[in-house]
Amino acid sequence: MILTFVYLAGSLLVLGIFLDDILINIPIDGIDFNTYGRSFVLRRLDQFLIYYFFFDFIIRYFMQKLPAMSVQPYLHLPINRSSLVHFMLLKSIWSPFNLIHFLIFIPFMFELFENLDFMQAFGWSTGFTLLVFASNYFLLFIKRTSDVDARVYVGMLASLISIIALDWFDVLDFQALSGLMFNALFLHPWTLVVPLFLIGVTYGLNFKFLKANMYLSKLSKVKKNAVSYSGNGVLSRFGLVGRLTELEFKFIWRNKRSKSVFMMTFLFLGYGLFIFPNPEYAGNYLMYVLFSIVITGMFMMNYGQYLLGWEGSYFDHVLTRNVSFKDYYMSKFLLFAIVGGGSMILSIPYAYFGWEVLIALFCVFLFNMGVSSHMVMFFGSMNPKKIDLSQTTVFNWQGVGAAQFLMVIPVLVLPLAIFGLGYLIWGDMGGILFLGAVGLLSLAGTKYWISLLAKWLTDQRYNISNDFRNQ
Repeated sequence: MILTFVYLAGSLLVLGIFLDDILINIPIDGIDFNTYGRSFVLRRLDQFLIYYFFFDFIIRYFMQKLPAMSVQPYLHLPINRSSLVHFMLLKSIWSPFNLIHFLIFIPFMFELFENLDFMQAFGWSTGFTLLVFASNYFLLFIKRTSDVDARVYVGMLASLISIIALDWFDVLDFQALSGLMFNALFLHPWTLVVPLFLIGVTYGLNFKFLKANMYLSKLSKVKKNAVSYSGNGVLSRFGLVGRLTELEFKFIWRNKRSKSVFMMTFLFLGYGLFIFPNPEYAGNYLMYVLFSIVITGMFMMNYGQYLLGWEGSYFDHVLTRNVSFKDYYMSKFLLFAIVGGGSMILSIPYAYFGWEVLIALFCVFLFNMGVSSHMVMFFGSMNPKKIDLSQTTVFNWQGVGAAQFLMVIPVLVLPLAIFGLGYLIWGDMGGILFLGAVGLLSLAGTKYWISLLAKWLTDQRYNISNDFRNQ
């Protein structure tokens, strides 16, 4: 990990050193030395900074951890609650995700002080630094509130989609807007009051939220409501399997790591925007199949690879409750079908790039449900390891074993091999339809495949339970 950190830090530092050379070689009309003099490099950078902060926010949302501090032992002591909150907030400044920005931009800032007036360089450098910290506090507030109120996450997701849509359809020129905003920091240094105001607002929101929730009754991990198998949702109408699937959805949303897996699934729905608009991939059916595997199978792969590990802390309860292993696996299958089907439906607008995309999505979805889902459940049940549900998914290798790497073969290689076989016989579209036909045929035997999985778990249940106890 130390070597990896040193390598990444060195790479970012090298990027910062050569950032001005990179910007000089980017072909941008109208922003050159003859027009703006020595400030033209900075003006070029400013046109892209709004995208930089946008992607930084998305990456940090999934990767950055909230500053952890166990305050429960201190709440009964004569320590001012406000002091504890201030400590937590100021501690977050030293997050590696904040320091990464300075690895990239400090060499560039030195260049600014050499080429621009002192006040101009000071205005931009200080303004950029303040915006990094404002972005940090805004992210912390969104993460904290979205954990307790799903509407915050939904609102944030809708805002991001709206921003992408406005940029994609050229409703707003974000490059021009970015240039206008960030150019003001060095052209008019008094505009530093804007990032200062943003820091004050975001810091205040975090302070108010933390102070209002820093009580033993709210921090306690003990839940008063007991888990019940009786449900009142739509899925409860499908009997025990439906109620188990409802519980699975509640489990996913209740725990940090499982929820991050679920949210990353829908984030990858935008993966096609990097493929389909590119003329190089137009009519490339192999890329259509790969894209469809990612879209309709992302959740199944990420969640299913730890199938038993999610419940490793209470696996004895799974063994002793009055639920058959057939119903247990069938509830997992229904979960994969609902999320995968939802991802496929949300991807229907990609038909704008060709009806072949829609057919590929549907056929690969059939294959994922008919073949890949059962293979994922089998490999996810092999050599299971406990999962710490309080941790996020990114850069978290807990629970990863040989079975997870073996799973790549049936999930990625097998559908490509079947598509290739169909392509050799019937051509591009024939290969995709053949893939869907294999999935549909296997889907008809779902109950049989589930019974094989249940029999395997019945034979291995004591060994698996013993492994969990020894971890």
